[in-house]
Amino acid sequence: MRIFLTKAAVFRPLGLGFLTGAGFFALGYGGIYVWADQHTLSPIWPATALGFVMMLRLSKSRADDLAMLGAMLLAGFVANRLGGSSLLGASLFAIINVLDVLAGVLAVRRIGMPRIRNLRSAARFLVIAGLSPSLLGAVMAGGVMAWIGHASPLQTGLQWFFANLLGVMILFPFGMTASLRQFAKLKLENRMLEAATVFIALGAVSLATFRYGLPSMFLVMILSMAASVRFRFLGAGAALLTVSTLAFAAVHNHPEAHNLAWVEVLQFYLACISLVSVRTAMLMNERDLHIAIIERRHQHVVRASRFKSQLLSHVSHEVRSPLSAIIGFSSMLEKGTLTPDRAPEFAAIIAHNGELLQRLHDDLLDMGRAEAGVLSMRSERVAVGSCLHNCVSAIRLDATLGGKDVLLEDVADTLALQADPLRLAQILNNLIANAFKYGDNFSPIRMRAHALNNGFGRIEIANSGPGIPRAEHDAVFLPFRRSVEVGRNVPGAGLGLSIAKMLVEAQGGRIDFESVPGRQTRFWIDLPLAA
Repeated sequence: MRIFLTKAAVFRPLGLGFLTGAGFFALGYGGIYVWADQHTLSPIWPATALGFVMMLRLSKSRADDLAMLGAMLLAGFVANRLGGSSLLGASLFAIINVLDVLAGVLAVRRIGMPRIRNLRSAARFLVIAGLSPSLLGAVMAGGVMAWIGHASPLQTGLQWFFANLLGVMILFPFGMTASLRQFAKLKLENRMLEAATVFIALGAVSLATFRYGLPSMFLVMILSMAASVRFRFLGAGAALLTVSTLAFAAVHNHPEAHNLAWVEVLQFYLACISLVSVRTAMLMNERDLHIAIIERRHQHVVRASRFKSQLLSHVSHEVRSPLSAIIGFSSMLEKGTLTPDRAPEFAAIIAHNGELLQRLHDDLLDMGRAEAGVLSMRSERVAVGSCLHNCVSAIRLDATLGGKDVLLEDVADTLALQADPLRLAQILNNLIANAFKYGDNFSPIRMRAHALNNGFGRIEIANSGPGIPRAEHDAVFLPFRRSVEVGRNVPGAGLGLSIAKMLVEAQGGRIDFESVPGRQTRFWIDLPLAA
């Protein structure tokens, strides 16, 4: 295991470094190659944006960071040398590229990756993660050019700034949203024809605009917005990549377009497409969010209505029998038709049915508090051993009457949980009552408790019996659901397990079960260990 971990720790950074360096070199040298006959600076520099995205999405350790930054440093140096820079210039530009990427990554890690909800949050993120690092790189690049005696360091700095910023605006939306999860969310497997139609049309119009000079720039903007509307941020990013790639491929094939004024116009046009497309995708995401909220509220209302109908139906059914027993036997006691030796028996029946009503009343109150979000908890240190003994002592009489007993096995005296003692007792009583009702009439109910290795303690309650059919596993913790057994009438409102699950999760715990039909069912709850 130690050797495997060591290999994984070595090969992961090397693999990430190779991928980052290869992509950085391809985009960096590709950008310089377009302009190699007149300038050593690219009018658009997507390599920085690629390194930025790769580190944000894939880096998980300092070793990954160092490997990826080192690969970008080497790739940037080679790309600049092949593009015509001197040895000193290529070295300094490569260092500035790495510092540019590092500044953006540190800025995002500092503020966190925000959820772009409105124009203000988008502008804040653009300033912190896009403008600031690009401006830092531009100042350093201008300083380097002034130091080595270049004639126009200010122009170099401006070119550096706009090239990096434009690269981030074009590559970042696609790089941060492209994922299998996003493909599934957009249901692209069923929309491939639509996607192909949109992007083929966008590519054809872009090619006609930039290669052949047709007056169709407005169509490029419209189709980019259409891609953003239909495919959100993923569509906006893909549209920006398509348009920018075709634009600069056309520039490379038309040397007469290699002039600074034309490049500035093209950069401004691509920046406008980026802003409009991203803003369109942002608005569509806001629309999706509001629709999802409305649907969720509608579903909540439907569930609440269905729950109320189930509640009235079950309460009326469950209350009828205890009330009938209480009224009937109370009337017999009042009329004196019972002999004195049988009066205690019927009084006990009345008390038992009153307890059933009180338990139903308490369960319904808990359900109502949970629905309203006002369920109160009082967390403290609870000794598990004494808690289990108290629960068993309280129910042992009823369990013995059913021919069963409750056995405590393997309960450490020092085990303590951080929980609400009253709620923990309520959970255990519900689970024990459930085991009593659904277990066989001969085997005891067994309880165990022990500490886990993840900071939780586990309490288990197991009983022998028919078990829970596989088809009913998903419905075990739903309210008003009871296991169906032929020829067996199981009392209760079907709230015990749902109440237990609600109370466990409200205390930061987990509840689950396993059942072997015909043999055994075992429920357990995991709650945080007390410090």
